[in-house]
Amino acid sequence: MKRYKNASELYDIFYAERKEDIAFYNQVLTKYKPVLDNNRIVEIGAGTGRVLLPIAARHPDLEFHAIDVIGDEIAVLKQKAEEQGIDNIVTHVADINAFSDKEKFSFAFAPFRVLQHCQSVEEMNRFVNSTKNNLTENGRFVFDLFNPWIHMLVREGVVFDGNYYDKEGNLINRRVEINKRDYFKQTQNIEEYYTVRYTDGQTDKFEWLYTTGYFFKDTASMVLEKNDLSVENLYGHFDRTPFGKGEYPGELIFDCLKKRKER
Repeated sequence: MKRYKNASELYDIFYAERKEDIAFYNQVLTKYKPVLDNNRIVEIGAGTGRVLLPIAARHPDLEFHAIDVIGDEIAVLKQKAEEQGIDNIVTHVADINAFSDKEKFSFAFAPFRVLQHCQSVEEMNRFVNSTKNNLTENGRFVFDLFNPWIHMLVREGVVFDGNYYDKEGNLINRRVEINKRDYFKQTQNIEEYYTVRYTDGQTDKFEWLYTTGYFFKDTASMVLEKNDLSVENLYGHFDRTPFGKGEYPGELIFDCLKKRKER
C-alpha cells in the first residue's frame, strides 16, 4: 500500500473538481498563441501541475517552464508528467525574485492566487517586477487573486473541514483554520491539517502553515502600472465576465501586456 510522504502528495485530491481556471488559462493562451514572440511559456507557482499539465498536453508545440519554491510539489509535477507522457515541460525549484533563464518568456501565468503569498505591496512589486523582467518585449502576464470579501475576512477559527477518499479508498481529512489576522498589514495566517487513515488501519498526519496577503483591485492595478504592465482585461470570473459584473465577490483576474519602451 502506498504511504504519503508529505502534504504536497495530497494536493490534487483536494482540488480534483477545480477545472474552471484550467479552462480559462488554456483559452487565454490559445487566443494569444498566434502573436506570441516565441514558444516559451512559464507558470509561476506551478505546484503539482494541476493547471500546467493539461495545458501543456494540449500545446505540444510550446515549451513550458514550471517554477515553484516547494521542491516536493515540483517532484510531484515531474512524476505526473512522466506518467502522462508529457515531455514539453522544464521544471525549476526557484523563487521568481531570483530567477532568470537563458531566454525570456512570451507568456507568464500565475494561477490559483499565487501572488497572495506576497505579504505586502513591496513584495508584490518585487514579484511583478521580476516577472516583467523575464518577459519578452511583447510579453503577457495573466494571473488571478481572490477579490477580498469583507464577510470572509472577519471569520476566524475553522473555515473548512472535509473528508476525501483517494483512489485506494484511504480516508483523508482536511481541516483549514485561520487563527490570526493583521488588518493593518492585510495578512492572515492559514493552518492546514491533514489526517490520512489508510485502509489497513495505519494513520499519517501532515500540516502546512503559511501566511498570505490580500490585495484590492486598485492596489494590484497600481503595482502593475508601476512595472509597465498594461491591464488589457480585468475579469471577475473565469468565464471572462468583466470585473464588477456577475456574482459577488468573484475573482480578480488580470490579463496584462508588457508596455513597449519608447525608442
